[in-house]
Amino acid sequence: MKTKLLFSMVALAATTYFSAQNVSVFSNVPFYSMYHYLGEGESLPAEAYSQIPAEAIRMHAYERDVIARKLSVAEIATLGSEISMNIDMIAACDNYDRFAGVSLALVPKGSTSYTWDQTDVKRIELGRIITPFMNKNVAPTSTPYSFKLNNFSKIIHNPTLAAAYDFWIEFRADGYSAAANNEVAGCAGQTDVFRGNLEFVSTGTAIPESGFFLPLSYRENLNNYNATDVPGTTTRIVNFSLSAPVNNAKLFLSMSNHGANTNGEEYKRRQHFVYLDDQMIFQFKPGGKSCEPYRVNNTQGNGIYGSTPKHFRSWLSFNNWCPGDAIPNREIDLGNLTVGNHTIKITVPDAVFVGGQGNFPISMYIQNSESGQIVCAAPTNFKIAEQIANTLKVNWEEEGNSTNWETVSSRKNIFNTTSEVFEQNSVIPEAYRNNLTQNWYYEMYVRSKCTNDFTSEWVGPVYSTLIKLGTEDTALNNFSVYPNPAKDVINIKTDDKIKKIDIYSLDGKKIAEETASSINVSKYSQGNYLMMIYFENGKTSTQKFSKH
Repeated sequence: MKTKLLFSMVALAATTYFSAQNVSVFSNVPFYSMYHYLGEGESLPAEAYSQIPAEAIRMHAYERDVIARKLSVAEIATLGSEISMNIDMIAACDNYDRFAGVSLALVPKGSTSYTWDQTDVKRIELGRIITPFMNKNVAPTSTPYSFKLNNFSKIIHNPTLAAAYDFWIEFRADGYSAAANNEVAGCAGQTDVFRGNLEFVSTGTAIPESGFFLPLSYRENLNNYNATDVPGTTTRIVNFSLSAPVNNAKLFLSMSNHGANTNGEEYKRRQHFVYLDDQMIFQFKPGGKSCEPYRVNNTQGNGIYGSTPKHFRSWLSFNNWCPGDAIPNREIDLGNLTVGNHTIKITVPDAVFVGGQGNFPISMYIQNSESGQIVCAAPTNFKIAEQIANTLKVNWEEEGNSTNWETVSSRKNIFNTTSEVFEQNSVIPEAYRNNLTQNWYYEMYVRSKCTNDFTSEWVGPVYSTLIKLGTEDTALNNFSVYPNPAKDVINIKTDDKIKKIDIYSLDGKKIAEETASSINVSKYSQGNYLMMIYFENGKTSTQKFSKH
């Protein structure tokens, strides 16, 4: 249980206006391995300090390399009401996907420096990114990221906050050079892992006004074994108290799943639930997009992208994020908050941390301002509404304001062989597939299309039952398969003449072809099998049997 400091502001009359310009915070600054220079006689190279701004500080320690500098009064004055934060990560001697990003530190007014663990420093996360698998010798050697942060303008132009704090921008990259030392030419013995650019791009006119702002947590790990507020579950609980009501409150949440060990949560897409005062207000499943657009930036060979493109359904089956992509800042409406005590709870009930490995770092803050990012809400309650013969109907509910949707379906036969991808658009929250193929299963996905440029995450899949037509099992004469399970021989009884029988393992491998109605299975290993029976009259039957 945690109680955090409250920043409660009342509106002040504004007489000053700030016109928009861009601010370059960092240019080509170097980052170094987070597992080096641990205070045991080691030190960073001279360029670690000579190649960062003179007024910047570096807070390097185990599992951390952070460069920070204060935004000047003049720089703040040039940032307008609409702000985008652009990050460019440049390859050095780290060729793996890593955790990086930018934070805002509120440092007591007039400080020329501060320490990482200084208790009177308050911190929020502005943007979290995942670096790609980059090889500095292969183009492209840099990867761009962008965040819409109009609410950031409301913080730095808040006169109440500005009277108490200076605003420092922290640029962080958690890299490690060990693999690249051996795998990337020119990296032997090097500990520089990335270089980075950071810029704020601004438009509009900012008006100074005080609003509500409350940091709740910063990159606090969550798991179910040693970093949870409810033992045995994956639950984070944050308590806060309000001395005045807050209208139109927004919860800004940055959360990502890490732990790449076998069956790690990094590769398991789970439902996440957010509660306000024990009422669920939001749920999401990370991922829901294809990583193919980021393949171009993953120039070092790796086991995630592989050598050939994947269909989006493959990505949706496991990925919570893409190497080379940003982790979304989720903006959750809290509505109007009353005076008194409140609780934010985040839980991932299905999470399993195999071998005690893995973490979900969580950053949260509340503000009564919007980021300006366009969020396209994903459909909910997606389901198979009707399946008749070879026709399938799906429907869903729209959570936002979209009036256009895109569905994708593919088919999978009983031997897990995939085939075809069928796309269609809909202007109503339902879609049909006709002329489906016998002995295949169908899987379907849907997403909202808010604009040509903004779509929701993919939702799905939902699965049909096996497509069966009139010539399938029910139309066969006097048909049975026995004994099942079988030890030595399995028999097929039918009045229809058998043409051939194909036997498959459950992984889809054909292991035998028979023509007789009695099949010797004594040589088969114990387990389950499939037989596809073809008849002279064109009928077919698919049967599952067990060998014991």
